[in-house]
Amino acid sequence: MIPRTRAAAARPAIMCILIACLATPAVAQITPYELSPGAEFRTGCFTTPCVCGPLQDAVTGAFSLVRQASDPQFAHYDVIGVDWVAQFPTGFVRISGSGSYRVGGTASIQQQLTLDLSVGGAPVRHFDSGLIPGGGNFPRLDATVSLYGLIACIDTALIVRGGPSTASVVGGAVTLEALAPNPFRAATRVGFSLPEAGPARVTVHDVAGRCLRTLVDGDRLEAGPHTIAWDGRSADGRSCAAGCYFVRIEADGRTEQRSVVKLR
Repeated sequence: MIPRTRAAAARPAIMCILIACLATPAVAQITPYELSPGAEFRTGCFTTPCVCGPLQDAVTGAFSLVRQASDPQFAHYDVIGVDWVAQFPTGFVRISGSGSYRVGGTASIQQQLTLDLSVGGAPVRHFDSGLIPGGGNFPRLDATVSLYGLIACIDTALIVRGGPSTASVVGGAVTLEALAPNPFRAATRVGFSLPEAGPARVTVHDVAGRCLRTLVDGDRLEAGPHTIAWDGRSADGRSCAAGCYFVRIEADGRTEQRSVVKLR
C-alpha cells in the first residue's frame, strides 16, 4: 500500500544548457527501453528526523520513449508502455502506466521525469522527479520519481535507471519489424518473424499498457516471416483516437514490442 502524507513543496527550477542535438523530429522517433540493475521501488522514511530507512525492492521491465517536438531549452519525450515488475518480499507486483520526460536547459543540464502509475492494480498515482540536475548521459536514463518529493517523513519513490534496449529481439529469436506506414490513417502493416513454428500472440496497447486489440490470439504459426494489418480500431470496432500505440508480440516466452503513431 502506498503511504499518504502531505504534499511536498514545489522544487525550484534551475536554468541549464541547451543540448545541441535536440532538434525537432519530422516524425515520431520511438525507442524501446529496458530497466537496468539499480532500478528500485522504495517506501519509507527518506529524511531526518525520521530514523527508519526506506524498504528497497528491485524493479525490472521495459518502456519506450517517443520523441516529441523540442522547445528552445528542452527535448521532450512521451514515456509509454511502462510494464515493470517489483520484487516485493510477498511476491511480484506489476507496475504499469505512462508519463513524460524532458532534458536540456540553458545553464546546466537538467531533467524531469513524470509518471502516472498503477501499482498492483491500485488507482493511478502521480510520481514526479521535479526539475533536477542530470541527463548528461542521455539516452541513458537515471532519475528518481516520488509522490511527495522525498521531503516527507514517509514517501514512495521509484529509482528509474535504464537505457535503450541492447537488442531488437528479446531472447535473440522473435523479431518485429518497424511498422509501416508510420504515421498512418487507414491501416498499418505489422511484420514479424518467428524462428520456429509455434503459438504466437500479437496485441495492440495504448500508452498506459491497456490491451485494445488482439490481432493474433495464440494461433500456431509456421517459422518465418508473417504480416498482419491493424486498421486503427479497438476490439469493439471503434476508431482509436489519434496518438501513440504499441504492438506486442509474444512467442515461446520471448516478447518484443514496437510503437506506432496513428493519425486521423
